[in-house]
Formats: sequence, C-alpha cells, structure tokens
Amino acid sequence: MINKIKYLFLVVFFTSFLGCSDILEEVPVSDLSVENSFNTEADAKAAIVGVYNSLQLEGVYGKSQTLFSTDEHNAGSKVPLSGFNLYSFTADNVEVILPIWRDHYVGINRANLAISKIPSINMNVEERNTLVAEAKFIKALLYFNLIRYYGDVPYKYSETASLNDLNIPRTPVATIYENMIRDLEYCVEHLDVKAAGLAGHATQDAAKTLLASIYLTRGSMARRDNTGNGIADFTLATRYSKEVIDANRYRLCPYFPDAFIVQNKNNDEIVFDVQFKSPGLGVGNTIGINMGIPSTASGVDNLTAGGSQGAIRANPYHQFYYEVADSIRMKWTNARILINATTGGYSIVSAVSNNPPVSAAKFRRYPVRSPGFVLQTNDYDVNWPIFRYAEVLLIYAEASNEINGPNQLAINALNLLRSRARNTNIGGVHRDILPRSLSIQRSIGLVDLTLTNSLVSSQSAFRNYILLERSRELSQEGKRWFDLVRWGILKSTLRGLNAKCIAKISETPPVEVPVITNTKWTNYWNGRVDEWNLITGSIQDFHMLLPIPTNERMANSSIGPNNPGYN
Repeated sequence: MINKIKYLFLVVFFTSFLGCSDILEEVPVSDLSVENSFNTEADAKAAIVGVYNSLQLEGVYGKSQTLFSTDEHNAGSKVPLSGFNLYSFTADNVEVILPIWRDHYVGINRANLAISKIPSINMNVEERNTLVAEAKFIKALLYFNLIRYYGDVPYKYSETASLNDLNIPRTPVATIYENMIRDLEYCVEHLDVKAAGLAGHATQDAAKTLLASIYLTRGSMARRDNTGNGIADFTLATRYSKEVIDANRYRLCPYFPDAFIVQNKNNDEIVFDVQFKSPGLGVGNTIGINMGIPSTASGVDNLTAGGSQGAIRANPYHQFYYEVADSIRMKWTNARILINATTGGYSIVSAVSNNPPVSAAKFRRYPVRSPGFVLQTNDYDVNWPIFRYAEVLLIYAEASNEINGPNQLAINALNLLRSRARNTNIGGVHRDILPRSLSIQRSIGLVDLTLTNSLVSSQSAFRNYILLERSRELSQEGKRWFDLVRWGILKSTLRGLNAKCIAKISETPPVEVPVITNTKWTNYWNGRVDEWNLITGSIQDFHMLLPIPTNERMANSSIGPNNPGYN
C-alpha cells in the first residue's frame, strides 16, 4: 500500500507540478528533492507516466496542433487567437505560439529527468533500458516538432538542475537532428515491439516511423533549400518505413472511419498515438468541441447530440482534392451535414442551404453511443494519432519516388490506401452503423494506380500526387502545415486558394451533394472570401517558421535575435 501511495504521488508530481512551470522559469530540480523519489521500479514507471502525459498538454497535442490554417482547415476569424489563424501573429502571441514552446519544453524536461535518474535505479536492466528508451523517444518527438516550428532552438542535454541552466543559446538544427537520430537508434535497440498492453507506449516500430519521418523531412528540406539532393536521407526513410511494413504488425482498418472513432481506439492501424480518457479524469481533450459536426441544438443539448461548436472548420476547397469515387474519405473528413435535434433523438440531415457548413469532421462524436454522457469542453476521449500505418505507407512511397522516380513498390503502397477507400458501410457514411457491413464501390472508379497512369508520369507528377494523397488521407491530423513547409509551398498553396476555388466552382458542383447548385455553392464560398482574403493577404515565406515567443527571449538572454520576419 505504501508503494501504491508513493506511485500515485509521483504521477501527480510529474504530471501536474512540472506541467505548471514554464521551462525557463521552473524551479530547479535540486530544490525539489526529486533525487529521493527515484529509488524503485515504481518510481521509474511513475516518471515515465509524467513523460507521456506531457503529450496531452495544450501546446503539444492537446489543442495547438489543430490551429494552423492551411488548405485543409482553419479556425474561424472570430476565434480569439491573436491573429494566429490569419497569419498576422507576432512573437507576443500567448494563445498558441507561447504554449507550443512552453509545453514542449515541459515535456523535454520531464524526459531528461527520467533519462538522468532511471539508470541509477536497481531493477531489471532490460526493463530499465526500455523505460529510458521511452523517455528518449518522447524527447526526440518533441524536438522534431520544435525545430519544425522554430528552427534553431536551445537543446537541453539534461534536466534543469540549477538557475545556471536557464540561459541556453539556440542550437543549430543540424546538431539537433543528430541528437534525435542517436536517441532513436537507442530506441530501436531497446524498445519493445507491438504487443497487448502496450497501447500508447512507444515501440520499436514507432521509433522507426519517427526516424523515417525525420529523414523524409530533412531530405525534402535539403531539396527545398538547394543544400543537397537528400538521397542519403530518402534512402534511410525508405529503409525504416519498409522495415515497419515488412514486420507485418500493422494493417489498415478495412473501413476508413474506423481509424478514428472512439469505439475503435487502439486499432491495428495505430503505430503511436496520444491516449486521452474521460469522463471527469482531467485527461480528456478539446477535439470534440472544436472539431466535429454542428447541431441544430445549442448549449448542452448540442453536446448531448454529439455536436461541435465548429471553431475549427474544413476549408471548403479541400473537397475538390478528392476524386468523385473517393467519397468515403471526403465525406467523413469534410462533412456537409447537420445533426438535426428532434423530439426523442437526433438524426443527420444534408445541409443544402445557401450557407452550408463544411465541417472538420474526422474526429466527430456523432453518433453518441454512451447514453447520458455529456461532452464537456475539454473532456473528449478520442485518441490523437501521431503515426498511423497509412502514413508509413505514404512515407515509403514518397521517399522511394525521390530516389528512383515512380516505381511499382511505391505505387503498391498507395494502392492499399485507394483500395481501403473503396469500402463503404451499409446505410451510408454519416449514419455510421455498427456492426460494419462493408461493400466495395467497384462501379464508380478509384481504380488502382499503374505506371502508365498520368498521375505518376514523372517524379514531379508523382510527388504532387503523393502530397495530395497525404492531404486526402491525413487531413485534420496536424500534418499539412509541416508538409507545405518542408517543400516550401506554404505561401503558394494558400495565396492562390480563392482563385482556385472560384475556378473549381465553375467546373462542377461539390462532389458530396451533387444536386446543389453552383449558385448556392458560390454564395457559400463568397461568405468565406473575406476571411480567406485576410489569410492569403498576410501569408509570407517567413511564416514557414514561428517566432520565438517574447516571454522566452526575455527570460533567456542567450537566445539571440528572433527568426527573420519577426521582431
């Protein structure tokens, strides 16, 4: 009983106390007497709980990852984000930019503490090495995010132990890459493979997937910046993603929506995700209130219906990225429906008014299958996927194309996604009936790619196809901003969005509701043009990095000047 109480104390200590402190203002470890808390195996496991829980923080995967405006989705212009959603933000932004920096470093400090203290604990050596590897995995993941957000950032080799550890200059991205890769190679050696009871834990395949993503990013950015051909990095991205594929421990869910619904958490497609739980445990998220399907009800009734406030909306142009036959992925991701509140229940109705919503609906809560449960603002328990097997296939295809151009193995990987997208469920995608009764849409296209297809006629054509396929498959999962940045097409993609949408409107009505008139669709888009004019008029090349938060530059005198374009 004493050990259980001590374990719970340490969980609270690492998940709550450290989470309240800004990394550059936190109390040094030496003043907390934590050395005396690292004595047993239970202490080590409690520390790792705290490391994992840092992923739930607002600035990590609790909220901020959904707030970047791209051609997939954006927060509405009236959402108070100090211009973050409109690309008019500054280094003074405390709604998004500061929490991203602060919360990532909270997690890094927790990881460093575990990495430093766990090796001295007397316990099974293999289990001890695995715990250290889990902490190193999270540290590498957090730094991978930070360098993509901010470029050069301070690299902390150890936990903050004294006030002398607070003033740290920015470390070159190249050095941080090498540190991440070294840690992840340790992870590949010491992490467990996928097994029952390891849901939410870093595994060997998760480390390989993160390595593959790191190498893919570094290779594409070398080409973006004309600093190299990236072949060595693409080769390693291909190697690690292929090892995950060949291990045959993961598979695509037969039906696309099943990768995201609460009832199918920890499915065979998840390589690594952030675990959230509810109700009332303090470890839920805001996804259900910010993203989802709107309801005709309001207030608590809207939540009871499984509705969303829709603070984050799908970009209406995104549905034109899908082929006509790719209706399951498009409808599930960019839903044009309403939850109709009726006496005694709720139903789905098509939104065909002059102002129909296009919802960012991938993580929808409808239909509610837990009677009597009311979704609170920050208490949804859907998990957040960081890596799905679908992305492993996409990484392999992209890296392979960058080395060899279009090839059959890369095409085979993408055809698995196209094949899955053909599966439909009885009753339609929005009714979401369980158990599944799947059939294949064979009569309306979405055929497999071949080497003779125009979409793969050249390396550049195949690259463009893969980037769009990443968007079709991974939309609303926090990947698109990173993809547009690493290939240097953020500004060009967003700047032309208004004209591209108007051109599409003149070609065809929206795919999802074929009966809607061009007039209604045009009226709907025109209702969003002013908002998108704010975004496209503000976006600049320097927005491929965020500014270092003002608070952090004031706290750390060694951090130096801000990123170009920011004061």
